[in-house]
Amino acid sequence: MSMIDDLLQQNKKLHFSLIDPDKQAPKDAGEIAKICENYGTNAIMLGGTTVRSRKLVYDTVAAIKGNVDLPTILFPNSALAISENADYILFMVLLNSLESKYRVEEQAKGAPLIKKWGIKSISTGYVVVSTSKNPTTIERRVKLDKIDIDDIEKAVDHAVYAEKEGMSCVYFDAGSGAEKPISNEMVQAIREHIEIPIIIGGGIRDGDTAKEKIDAGADVIVNGTIIEDERELIRGIIEKIRNY
Repeated sequence: MSMIDDLLQQNKKLHFSLIDPDKQAPKDAGEIAKICENYGTNAIMLGGTTVRSRKLVYDTVAAIKGNVDLPTILFPNSALAISENADYILFMVLLNSLESKYRVEEQAKGAPLIKKWGIKSISTGYVVVSTSKNPTTIERRVKLDKIDIDDIEKAVDHAVYAEKEGMSCVYFDAGSGAEKPISNEMVQAIREHIEIPIIIGGGIRDGDTAKEKIDAGADVIVNGTIIEDERELIRGIIEKIRNY
């Protein structure tokens, strides 16, 4: 079992706060993490589409771990974003990438580092869903086999593939700054076809929306953009999840 399974044995549903090391100084990241911990988040994720500095990631992890007692989970965009002082890493395959770089090449570069540094890995099938009129950052930077908001069958296919490949969880993401979240219908269909934990992120800006996703079958809600822009909204989202 992964650490997500362990946390789900203690909590019905989970909330992870995603902090992008590129968006603020490490000290500020530590302060943001403390606020999220006080609100009741279950873990701090670190990552972003543009992160290119291992030292920045290291310093950010260090600042966060100096401020909170929560697990730190790397959400790397490449092997360069892997830092030896993190507790866990989402060892991801971007399942709908058309580039081998994000399906095997960066993973092959990163795996020896993960082993050397003893970072606990969480094997993850990562899928980007297009929910916005304007492409999100990852949609602009990575060539994707596009999955639209109503392309439920394709989403389910990827989820089932991840489970059959032995991955620990799936992470369906509308992307940073998404205009809309992944639909309840898509989450429900994925839940009906797999048993492993489902992580949902992107476009979730209030507690009612978060509850809709967990009602539909999500196990973990991830918030990133609003932590940067509208931090106070996180409190209501986490309250809905913790009181589920």
